[in-house]
Amino acid sequence: MDRDKEKAMYDIADKFINLANEISKTDSSGGVGVALRFAAARYSAFEASMRTKTLAEDKNKEVQLFANDFTNMLEINIDNYIKLQSHN
Repeated sequence: MDRDKEKAMYDIADKFINLANEISKTDSSGGVGVALRFAAARYSAFEASMRTKTLAEDKNKEVQLFANDFTNMLEINIDNYIKLQSHN
């Protein structure tokens, strides 16, 4: 991903994170994270449906692509929090 696209992606992600943080101020149930993951799953399903005309046939491939992306992103972010915790 080139720098401009990467920056745009981070800017958009920050908007979602800021909204989640704002909602978390009045919702202590822990539901914000679940809702955010559900929204990501729903949008990802839509995105997959736009990439293929044979979604039923391509379902497993699409799920694996999104799962791999999420796993990579989650590992990077957890590693960042491990570094932060080690500095405290």
